[in-house]
Amino acid sequence: MRPLLNEVQAIQNPGLGAALVWRFACGYCPENQSGEGVPLPLAFVVLPVVLHTRMREQVTSTRVASGVRKFEEKFSERGDLLFALNERAIALRQLSLRSMRIAMACGLITVLPDQAAFWPRSYSRPTNTSKPVTELMKAAEKLGAWCAPLSLFEISGILRVEF
Repeated sequence: MRPLLNEVQAIQNPGLGAALVWRFACGYCPENQSGEGVPLPLAFVVLPVVLHTRMREQVTSTRVASGVRKFEEKFSERGDLLFALNERAIALRQLSLRSMRIAMACGLITVLPDQAAFWPRSYSRPTNTSKPVTELMKAAEKLGAWCAPLSLFEISGILRVEF
């Protein structure tokens, strides 16, 4: 039981979550483009999608240009995974909050509470990360790019989450 607990703690830690939220923001707000920033509610979708193995595999296997709707189509036979996303988002809410705090404290993101949005402060990719962490960060960035052109209402309907 101990090794399994250690593995869960290694994956579900706020430091890794901070990096994933930051890379999501980098995908959502591409460098050299002005915009309104990432709506704060989207910070609570990143970890439930990227840390879930089957969902992450679908993100990884879907091209950036295909978008989130193509990602949704992949669950037509396994729709229960998308419907479970809202419950995972609620279960990981505290981890998402701690991750946001660490991302702010480390200078990865800037949060403007009056606008209910956040932005990446840096776009440079870390160079000395392990392959699994790099894959997680690429998946988070791709998810951010998919969400950027959509409204919160559209994202809520596609991913079946409530904001």
